[in-house]
Formats: sequence, C-alpha cells, structure tokens
Amino acid sequence: MSSKFFKSLLVFNRSQNKAPNFILVYLLISMLWHNQFFITLILSNGGLSERLSAAEAENVHQYILVLFFTLLFFTLRLSYLYFVNKTNEFVEEDEPIEDKIGSDQAFSENKDVIRLLDLLEETKAKLAKVKALEVQAQSDKTAAISQRLAVQAELDIAMADIAILSKANEDLRAKINELQAA
Repeated sequence: MSSKFFKSLLVFNRSQNKAPNFILVYLLISMLWHNQFFITLILSNGGLSERLSAAEAENVHQYILVLFFTLLFFTLRLSYLYFVNKTNEFVEEDEPIEDKIGSDQAFSENKDVIRLLDLLEETKAKLAKVKALEVQAQSDKTAAISQRLAVQAELDIAMADIAILSKANEDLRAKINELQAA
C-alpha cells in the first residue's frame, strides 16, 4: 500500500512543472505583509537612519507568520496540482460508457432517442394545426368585424331615413293643423 502511494507521489512529482523559488515567494509575501514598513520608510522625513528607525518603530515584523503563509501557499499549490493529476488519471482510465452499461441499456437509449424524435414530430404537427387554426380564427375575426361594420352602416342609413321621415311627418302635421284651423 505505502509503496504504491510513494510511487504515485514520485510520478506526480516528476510530471509537475518547476515550482517557484521558495525564497522568492517568501520575500514577496513578506513585502505584501509588511507593506506599511516600506510606506513609512519612503514617506518619513529625515536621513536614512531616522527613516529606518521610524519604520522599525511603527512595524513589528512577523517572520513566523510570513513563513506560515509561504508554507500554506506551497501546500495549497501542491494539493491542487495533486488533485488535478489524480482527476486526469481517473478520467483517462475511465472505460467507455458502452462497456460499463449492458447492451440492452444501450439499445434502450436508442429507443429513447427514437421516442424523443417521434415526440418532436408530433409536436411539430400540433404546432402546424394550431397555426392553421390561428389563421382561420384571424380570418373569422376579420369577417365578423367587416360584417358588423356593414350592419352599423345600414343602421346609420336607416336612422338617417327615420330622422328625415320624422321631420317630413312633423311638417305634414303642421300643414294639416294649419289647414284645419283656417
């Protein structure tokens, strides 16, 4: 068990890119962590010794904490690369899906695809029917509107005729009343 583990670690270690220099990473993290030291060193007034003393008085160097962050960085980097490597090995060793499932399941998948295509064709046919019904309903709506407008026009003409006849009837009654009175 342990020889297999060490062998996989050795293969992993050989296949990885070169890691960044430990001292360089430590210095970068230290500069980021102690940025206030550099800011005070640059912005303070006086000579070099006064600037150094002012910068050291304001900041406490935390070397162990920076070392911890550097080790954490390398540990996380190696863990990430190790898991990526294991995942790639797992994917490469994976058997094709047809070998894992039985032949009867492969055929049932084909049946599923055929059923899906039939359902798609059926849906297309229903869509065509619905579109035809929509066109028919639109034409029926247009016909009903034009018929209503025609009936409204006839009603307006009839109302105008009734108004003319009513006025003529009133005029005739007025003449009849004049003639009877005279």
